[in-house]
Amino acid sequence: MSFDGMIQTNRFWKFVFFTLIAALIVSCGVLFFFWQTLSEQEKVTVIMIAKDHSLILISFVFICIAVAFTGLEIIFLTYIKPLKKISAEAAMIYSSNPSHRLAITGNKDIKNLSSVINDFAEMFENLNKNITEQILIARKETEKERNLLASIMTELPQGVIICNRSGRILLFNSLAKELFTQKAHSKRAEYFIGLGRSIFHIIDKDLIVHAVKEIEERLSHDKQTMASYFITPIYTGRLISIETIPVLDHHHLMTGFILTFQDVSDDIDRYENIDQTLLSYKKSLDTLLLQKETVIHDLINHTNNNDSCTHQLCTEILSEESKRINEKYLQMSRFILDSTLNKLPLTTLTLDHFLTTIQNRVKVENGLDIKVLNDDTDIQILADTYSFTIAFVFLIVNLSELTAQKKFDLEISQSNGEILFDIKWDNISISKHQIENMITKKIRALPSFGYVLKQNRSEFEIISDNHQTCSQVRIKAKAQLKSAFIKKKRPAVITASRPEFYDFNLFDIKDENLDLLEVNLKDLIYTAFDTETTGLNPEGGDEIISIGAVRIVHNRIVYQDIFEELIDPKRDIPIESYRIHGINYEMLRGKPDINNMLPIFKNYTYDTVLLGHNIAFDMKMLKVKERTTHIKFSNPVLDTLLLSAILHPIHEQHDMENIAKRLGVNIIGRHTALGDAIATAEIFMKLLPILNSNGILTLNDAIKASKKTYYARLKY
Repeated sequence: MSFDGMIQTNRFWKFVFFTLIAALIVSCGVLFFFWQTLSEQEKVTVIMIAKDHSLILISFVFICIAVAFTGLEIIFLTYIKPLKKISAEAAMIYSSNPSHRLAITGNKDIKNLSSVINDFAEMFENLNKNITEQILIARKETEKERNLLASIMTELPQGVIICNRSGRILLFNSLAKELFTQKAHSKRAEYFIGLGRSIFHIIDKDLIVHAVKEIEERLSHDKQTMASYFITPIYTGRLISIETIPVLDHHHLMTGFILTFQDVSDDIDRYENIDQTLLSYKKSLDTLLLQKETVIHDLINHTNNNDSCTHQLCTEILSEESKRINEKYLQMSRFILDSTLNKLPLTTLTLDHFLTTIQNRVKVENGLDIKVLNDDTDIQILADTYSFTIAFVFLIVNLSELTAQKKFDLEISQSNGEILFDIKWDNISISKHQIENMITKKIRALPSFGYVLKQNRSEFEIISDNHQTCSQVRIKAKAQLKSAFIKKKRPAVITASRPEFYDFNLFDIKDENLDLLEVNLKDLIYTAFDTETTGLNPEGGDEIISIGAVRIVHNRIVYQDIFEELIDPKRDIPIESYRIHGINYEMLRGKPDINNMLPIFKNYTYDTVLLGHNIAFDMKMLKVKERTTHIKFSNPVLDTLLLSAILHPIHEQHDMENIAKRLGVNIIGRHTALGDAIATAEIFMKLLPILNSNGILTLNDAIKASKKTYYARLKY
């Protein structure tokens, strides 16, 4: 017996003991009252009888006590103890051993109670087994999906790392691990890439902080381009291009970020090689031109031609030819170098914003002042935001250390498609050699100063009147260069709901579907789908621009089996519709039209029940296309809007957002066709057990119940 059982038993016997004491006290009181009512003669008679029959009286008292205790013991064994045993053993069934069964002896009621508990235990065990089996099956399916996801991520041409807001790694693919792994450092914890570890161990924190701030600034201004880009070396010696993509919650707040990596070391090396080759070619060309000029002058002198006009003409011709060849070389050189690095993620920077950032940084961090002269706010440059900013700050700070100056002038000008940044200072000239040494210095986690400028397609010059000292330096940057690197734009999607309508005739079942009517809802195959359109008037010329669908098979959403296509409507898209789904005509140009897409979608939905939310609208859009496409959808249909109205008549709101909130469904990608289709499927899976518990078991039951709802009376 358990300790708790012992406590319960002791309580029972304590109760019995105090009850007997109370009964004894009451009995003594009654006898005392009776004794007081007797006369003296009667008292003497009673005493004499007690003396003569004392043994019988004592035996009677003990017999009464024995009978009382025996009765109490029977009560205890028949009622009290079995109940306590049931409590203990029933707890064992659900807590540790579902196969355990009660074998309780007692009265008829106790036995009936034990039998009922055993029946529930049998049900519980079977349910537990089924759940365990389903968990094992789900684990196998999940393992397959994980393997599939792993395979897909492995084959991605870019490394991927997903982090939370604090920089902890949540997911990464094998390419990212390979990129950041080097045998020489494989056992060093600070270079280990793993789940839960900080991304700042392998990428400089300042770079990511800068990218996050840039993203947050764009979010605050509702800009379409959310991603931020930068280039950085990593500890393995490779130079990588990184795209930072924000992960937002439903409040449009940043909860994490995705980093995609691409090794651009070979591109930079190729740039270096081509640059060196072009410089070598330029030297050879200059030498060749000089030799040609010398030969021509010698030839003129050899002929003893003293005509000054001839000399002047030859000189002018040589000068013009040399100038033309140099211009052609510079043009071709720029083209080749620009083509070499056209995949690097250089951003278009507004000069005004760029200069303000530099002024603020050197002022706050170093106490230095920069006076900008001839500032043209309309100028734009193409550069990597972070590294180019850091390079300017690095240069100003180092010049301040060399000159002991706290104020500098920054003069802006343009020349031949280049932006010239002339940095000047007063009172002191410094050695050119000292400035040249800065070019090879490293900047924090970035490469050398000169390398960073070259990476940003810029050049560094020392402006000097002599060969020893200077009081001015210049950075030449390219203005408004074209780049093959195109950043993806992600337009904001504004939450809204289309009106709710329904066509009663959509529930009419044709002969070919009669065999599905009596099939259990759990055994059917469904196609949950949704459409995005140019507007809300199917017969007024509005067109389908997107179809998204997912299948439900064997009572499980098959997320891998999806249908998602954009469709060219051959017409414009009103701004009101664009604000809802975020699809513009540029995204649809060149996509298949509805005539080509509907036959494909028809095949996808073959032999399934069509499932949608406010599906009347979608079916109407399909129906008006029967005349031109000759594609007819005769599938049976179910609507989660109507099913919700059946099960929750007390609720007035049956739009997708409110139903999802009630059922605990998280909608991802609202007002995208696929996002709404998946949300519809998940809502239906939540409604299915509630339908069954309400006696709606078959497709026929669901259709009949749907027809009785108020919403089924509204025709589109």
